[in-house]
Amino acid sequence: MGSIVLVRHAQGSFFSDDYDQLSPEGLRQADQLGEYWRAQSISFTEVYLGPRQRHRQTAESALAVCQTGIASKPKLIMLPQWDEHQIDRLITQHGRSLAEEIPALNPLFDALDAAKGQAEQARCFQRLFERVADGWLSGRIERADVESWDAFQSRVREGLDLILAGQEDGLRHGRRIAIFSSVGPISVIFQRVTGCPMETAMATGWQIRNSSLTEILFSPSQMTLQQFNTLPHLPDPRKWTYR
Repeated sequence: MGSIVLVRHAQGSFFSDDYDQLSPEGLRQADQLGEYWRAQSISFTEVYLGPRQRHRQTAESALAVCQTGIASKPKLIMLPQWDEHQIDRLITQHGRSLAEEIPALNPLFDALDAAKGQAEQARCFQRLFERVADGWLSGRIERADVESWDAFQSRVREGLDLILAGQEDGLRHGRRIAIFSSVGPISVIFQRVTGCPMETAMATGWQIRNSSLTEILFSPSQMTLQQFNTLPHLPDPRKWTYR
């Protein structure tokens, strides 16, 4: 059987001018992941990543550590199918107009506006984000400039099918694949493999930690979840982050 290791990007720069950059803590998480892979003699035949800087920085940092001294290294292949959804754009670009569809969003916006300190801001933002995501998933919230749930799910599944088909280099046997992406695509793949309702997969996805590993075993006829949201390289829970 082959193996796909889905890696959520390490911690981004939340509440900074550019979230799409690893924070100092995120860079440490990526390095520690690489050290774990090197200690376990884990290598990959193929490496894919989404288009975001946080995806590339996580991949490059982790692989630079684990591949030290290795002559033959797989190239990093960017596939746009592994990009994150656009729920954040709904909030940042459409804001309170979303409450026209879901009035219960207004107090969540109020709480975020009144939040003091980064920890409280993060909690309030996550509650708002999850509620907007529910509206997006159900189709109650749609905007012409934001990718719909159906389109998002279809492109992620397309990305997985492309990799499983081995179209990049024709490898069919003994494939060990790493994919560096975000919560949304990992949730879609989790749903596909387990067959759970998408609402369950999205709710489970909120628990996916930065730099965590989700592994899928696959053959031509089946896919099996081997591990989910694990952090063997970060044994101290105080170092676990979610943004």
